[in-house]
Amino acid sequence: MNKPDLFLNTWDHVVTTLFALLFVGCAASDLRPVDIYPEDNCSNCRMAISEEQFASQIITEEREVFKFDDIGCLEKFKGKRPDLRIAAIYYKDYEAKQWVPSDRVTIVETDVITPMSSGKIAFGDADRAREFAKKHPPKGKATEQKGCGMSCCAGTDE
Repeated sequence: MNKPDLFLNTWDHVVTTLFALLFVGCAASDLRPVDIYPEDNCSNCRMAISEEQFASQIITEEREVFKFDDIGCLEKFKGKRPDLRIAAIYYKDYEAKQWVPSDRVTIVETDVITPMSSGKIAFGDADRAREFAKKHPPKGKATEQKGCGMSCCAGTDE
């Protein structure tokens, strides 16, 4: 093998390795939740995301981020957008206020008044979620009302 062949062969390996690292570096496991900022609005109802303990977000395979002020809004949005290629979903833990990936979250329906009245809140600890749900069972408008009762949600429930 002469020197030019050796150089090209080595260069091919370098390029192949760089492309492999690029694709591995963009794997779903490398996804991180995006911060919520005061100017952020819910991707479903367009209301300001003002109470982060109820927030959630979807990150698509294209790295587009959709943020939500209520778990109910995330669920409605997913129902309206079956075309989404979802890479990850994150929920804010109601008490710890830390992001929890969807594969480790427990969502419970409660009597807690959430921004769009779904009453749904997320926990990273399943035992804590069950304990909280026992103390705050759903009742009243949080579970009976469709949407938030405002014109922004009228007709969004199927």
